[in-house]
Amino acid sequence: MWVFAVPLIVFISIVGPIWVVFHYITVWKRMKADRQPAPTAESQQHKETMARLKLQAERLEGRVATLESLLDAEVAEWRNRI
Repeated sequence: MWVFAVPLIVFISIVGPIWVVFHYITVWKRMKADRQPAPTAESQQHKETMARLKLQAERLEGRVATLESLLDAEVAEWRNRI
């Protein structure tokens, strides 16, 4: 009788809880992976649009800086008139 009781007690008290914990860790990781959106063509298109808009904004900033430097050279007090 003790031949079966001791291994069963060890299994239930030590191996069983560890097995259950690792099982649910695996389940949680699968659920987390399933919830993450897969990269789509739409998100790639969104990234390309954002990069294009960033370049356009940088070009516009350069134009504004050029205009300000021209106005500073030609009309010294233009900033105070605004």
